[in-house]
Amino acid sequence: MDGGEEQGEGKTGFGEAVTPPEQPAPGDIIRGSGWRAEAEPLVGKDESTPLEEDEPEGTVPSCPLWAMKDRRHVQWHLLPSHERHERLRDRVGDGDDAVYVIDDGAHHVMLGRRIGARAGECEYCLVGRAPRQRYDDLRSRAVAPAAAFEGATELTVCGVVDEEGTLSSNVFDVARYADASEIPAEYRPGAPFIQFDQDLEITVD
Repeated sequence: MDGGEEQGEGKTGFGEAVTPPEQPAPGDIIRGSGWRAEAEPLVGKDESTPLEEDEPEGTVPSCPLWAMKDRRHVQWHLLPSHERHERLRDRVGDGDDAVYVIDDGAHHVMLGRRIGARAGECEYCLVGRAPRQRYDDLRSRAVAPAAAFEGATELTVCGVVDEEGTLSSNVFDVARYADASEIPAEYRPGAPFIQFDQDLEITVD
């Protein structure tokens, strides 16, 4: 796709794929080696994708928002305007029961929950992917927040290091679970927010 053409003459709005040492422009996808955060794609110079788009709702805290947007399959802001589904930002449950939800395409959602933080270092959250029906069931209270992650896939504890005052953040996987039954009780909805005295051990390769 050519992001260099003028709008109305084939410009997609996606930008171009840029390989170092080429200098990226805002909207370009950076890939290949030679960049500090080469494991995750970046958009524009020194700005990672998850929070670049506007977030006027302010519904989802930055840690689960970054992680869910980074791990979802469908990046809404990269879709042509005529293919964009309805964007979703919501919270179900309150306090320790709170589960956050964002869109992942038209038929799936990403679920997220804050689990704890190491002060001044890193915050941790649990994320997973589920069919849109799971969100509908949570909103109608057919499913309680405590059971939000049951049946979800790609269950991951993510660490998020947010660089205050910038648009950059580092999202990394700490642990992955094949099934909700494997999630430690202290990470599930309903458990209190944890103040960790040391970083969580990373158990993924």
